Amino acid sequence: SAFSARFVDLTANAVIPLPSGKPEIVIGREDLAGDVFPDVDLNPYQGEEKGVSRRQARLWLQGGQVFLEDLNSTNFTFINHQKLLPGQRYLLNNEDEVQFGRLLLKYNS
Repeated sequence: SAFSARFVDLTANAVIPLPSGKPEIVIGREDLAGDVFPDVDLNPYQGEEKGVSRRQARLWLQGGQVFLEDLNSTNFTFINHQKLLPGQRYLLNNEDEVQFGRLLLKYNS
C-alpha cells in the first residue's frame, strides 16, 4: 500500500505532501553535487539552515502502520521530543510532532 499523509511545517504553516504510490520514502535535502535526491526534499522549508541531513530519515508502511527510522543523521530525528536511535524503527501516529534536526513538523495521516 502507499502513503496518504503529509507533514505540516509548524513554523511556516506549510503543508509538505508525501509522495503517494511508494511503500518507502526517504526524507532529507536534495544535493545535486552529491547526487542525493530524497523523495521528500526539505530544502524549501529551511532544511539546510535547520540542520536537516541529506539522508535524514525514512518512512515506510508495514501492516497498515507507519514507521520512521533515523538514517544516522547529523542532528538527529525526534518524535514528540524523544530522540530516535539510528537504525531503529519507531511507530508514527497521527498528530505526532516530528523534528528533523531543528525543523519541527506535525505528521497528519
